[in-house]
Amino acid sequence: MKPKKKIFFINAVIAFYSLFNGHRNKAALSKDLEFKRIAIYSTTALGDLLFNTPAIKAIKKRYPQAKILFVTSQKNSALVKGSPWFDEVEVWDNKVKNMHRLLKKLWAFKPEITFILHANIYYDVLCAKLSGSTYIVRDNFAQDPTHLNRWLDHYSRSEDTHIIQRKLNTLACLGCDTTDISMAFPLAIPALPKPADRRRIGFQMGASKPDRCWPVEYFAELATLILAADPQTEIVLTGAGQDSGLARDFLALLPNALHPQVTSLIGKTSLTELIQQITTFTLLVTGDTGPLHLAITARTPTLSLYVGANPRHTGPYQDPHLHKTLRIEPEAGDDKALPLRKISAESVFAQIQSLLNR
Repeated sequence: MKPKKKIFFINAVIAFYSLFNGHRNKAALSKDLEFKRIAIYSTTALGDLLFNTPAIKAIKKRYPQAKILFVTSQKNSALVKGSPWFDEVEVWDNKVKNMHRLLKKLWAFKPEITFILHANIYYDVLCAKLSGSTYIVRDNFAQDPTHLNRWLDHYSRSEDTHIIQRKLNTLACLGCDTTDISMAFPLAIPALPKPADRRRIGFQMGASKPDRCWPVEYFAELATLILAADPQTEIVLTGAGQDSGLARDFLALLPNALHPQVTSLIGKTSLTELIQQITTFTLLVTGDTGPLHLAITARTPTLSLYVGANPRHTGPYQDPHLHKTLRIEPEAGDDKALPLRKISAESVFAQIQSLLNR
């Protein structure tokens, strides 16, 4: 369905539903209201979930006695199912054809207020309205259409600030604490000890989009520079199973004599196992992708690479002494597939040294 038709359809359904199920005499949303049953949506990527955790903590702190139903994606369920943060966890793929399963759970739960911290626009608002939630608060992104704002009781405005702070600021009207910006894992994940005899430097070569990837040959050059400076360092490759080709290309470009210093975990770890491995790293070198935010949450130092996207909005926000970012502006003539090619291995190596020397 085209966006215009989808918006028309959703507005019509909500308008019809509201004729018979509207909350016409409800009080204005304020810090004086108390809620006992809260639904929270975070149904997109891993990094988005972690960005949402400061807001989730703020909601829990403000309403300590409330029951919380958390709506998440399948990919993130391993980090939230069984968490003491939530009383119920439901998985939803943001698709209208599967909304009926979620609505059955929501109707039984009877949410008084719904917080949409990150979900795909259109069906998230429809689902929240049909659930019977009295109030709906949504974090709107700049690219989100505004046609459904009429059904929201409160929503974020554009701010030149980090996405974490924008979400917290959106909750300020309810009396939530907006000062704790630290991300956290909903499940307790025991950290593994860092090796005493060597540094472990992680390379995350894959990303959700090719234009967020630094070229494999540059990673191989960087590994050569690192191992020349400290032959005891262990290079650890991380990534999902679909990144296995990157590992083969990396090893093909790296001198054979250096292969014993490389450990590939690509496709070999669960999400929680990956987090545990990241806790043993001295440093993670990565593009703008999920493992970057895992490392920030785990308080592992990072060097992250950006082109176009502003790390001031989506990069490291907590523990600034642990993290460095390298950002370049896109220009005419850039490699469209791999625009990060303009960041040299030598410049990354120099930044690594400054981090390690801290």
